Amino acid sequence: MSRGVQLIFFGLLFLLMLATTIWASMQQNLFTEFSLSGSPMWFTATLVDFYINQLILWLWVAWVERALWVKVVWLVIFVCFGSMGTCAYIMMKIYQNKNLFQKEDV
Repeated sequence: MSRGVQLIFFGLLFLLMLATTIWASMQQNLFTEFSLSGSPMWFTATLVDFYINQLILWLWVAWVERALWVKVVWLVIFVCFGSMGTCAYIMMKIYQNKNLFQKEDV
């Protein structure tokens, strides 16, 4: 998959999650509805699963990145923006390294 296709793919995922977040926010305020939504077990399990995945991703980022401030910034982005933050990080890495995610590297 070419670098341009990779950037477009992760860019579209970013936009899809952004649109979904905006749509959901316009339908219902998460903070006022959280007590209602937070009680079902599957909602809680989904949140725990999501943040465990974000932690795993951030641990990899913390290992790869050198500057402490960069590690902290990406932690905040991952926690606050979730999948959009993940897509942004991957697009940044693809842009910085034109050989990232090439078939011969696998």
